[in-house]
Amino acid sequence: MRAVLAALLGPLLLAACGSGPSAVTGGTPGATPPGATPPGALSTRLERVPVSGALAQPGTLRVRGVAPAGVSVTVQAAPDGLTVTPLAPVASGSDTLLPLAVSGQGSGPVTLSVRAGSRSQDVTVRVLSSGRYAPPTPYLAGATRSQGAQVLLRATVSADAAFRRSLLRFDAGAATFTSVTFPVSGFETITSHAVNGPDVWVAVRGVTADGSFLVRRSADGTAKRFLAGTVETLNNVTLLADGRVAFTAYGQERVLLLDPASGAVGSVATVGAPESLTLGADGTLFFTRRGASPAVVSVSLTGGAGRTYPVGTPGVSVPASLSAAPDGQLWFTETRTGTLRALDPVTGQQREIALPAGGGPGDEARPGEIAVAPDGTVWATDTAHPALLRVLPGETAAATVPLPDSPANAPSAGPRALHVAPDGQVWFETGGALGQLR
Repeated sequence: MRAVLAALLGPLLLAACGSGPSAVTGGTPGATPPGATPPGALSTRLERVPVSGALAQPGTLRVRGVAPAGVSVTVQAAPDGLTVTPLAPVASGSDTLLPLAVSGQGSGPVTLSVRAGSRSQDVTVRVLSSGRYAPPTPYLAGATRSQGAQVLLRATVSADAAFRRSLLRFDAGAATFTSVTFPVSGFETITSHAVNGPDVWVAVRGVTADGSFLVRRSADGTAKRFLAGTVETLNNVTLLADGRVAFTAYGQERVLLLDPASGAVGSVATVGAPESLTLGADGTLFFTRRGASPAVVSVSLTGGAGRTYPVGTPGVSVPASLSAAPDGQLWFTETRTGTLRALDPVTGQQREIALPAGGGPGDEARPGEIAVAPDGTVWATDTAHPALLRVLPGETAAATVPLPDSPANAPSAGPRALHVAPDGQVWFETGGALGQLR
């Protein structure tokens, strides 16, 4: 009798304590929980995203826990103009890699049916289309911003003087490049830029006693100069909702704030010198700092204390490339360890994204610059390979978006200057040319 009672009461007590088998809420009784692999199905993951067009590259699908023998793939559906051809399966430890060759033009979902013995799974893979646009002279970009159907590139600070005193504009409709000039001369250098509707803002490292300054260029080409009140290099030009312009000065423990209406420059003191700077989804300003107490820190523009989120290892970690996602998450890289991380500024919880392993020890991906798309997709440059990294919303691992492996696309040549436009198009510079994914 005791054994019978224990068998009846045990599951009830476990359920009351929150342990034991999980209940499935909603959906069909007995359905597989979201994210789990259905019984008898295969476990697959897209590791290399297939790309068509000017930067065409094959994709790779990993099938976990299955040997290549007996694995077959058929294409069920593909967009018009695209042909996806599964190649011979390749062993990878206890898994199988399925290369996917792409030909034609266009983008969109491709439905594959993968079989291994009695198990099967339908997989949808999205092919990206690409473009490559070469200016008359190779252009090494330090940053990219979009302005409607145009893209504005800023040269690296080590570029030739003519490039450092202007921006390069690409008109996507006409596929043409033109120079955007500013009242900058001599050894003065544009170090940061931002777009606000028809206006373009640049920060300029000055070389006179007046120090560094900001310039606002209107749509009609007129320019207005605003002294920053410091001789240090200006970075991180960020446009606030109230019309002010936030920026940083190299090595200074403060965020500077320009009021364009009056020309006055104020500041908010910070604990530690800000490195990267970004606006959160709710309009809160955040920055990263390195040093003895590496952290992501929020800025109170009213002068109150912000919130500090310690990250990494004290005295070692260098958080950088801070970027905000639409869901409020803050994404950043840790350059010493080569990791990609997400921070929830509400809970303070942090998570690390799994990165592609590469061909062997020491060949792992190393994320550099970050950009977040309007749909929450996170993009990063890979500083160790000619590739981008992509993290879809809800995923815990990054996929590789390979770029053609050539001398012009060697790791030292990019990709750089990553930016995602409001329409979701991804722009970057690689090998002195402008690249595009969509």
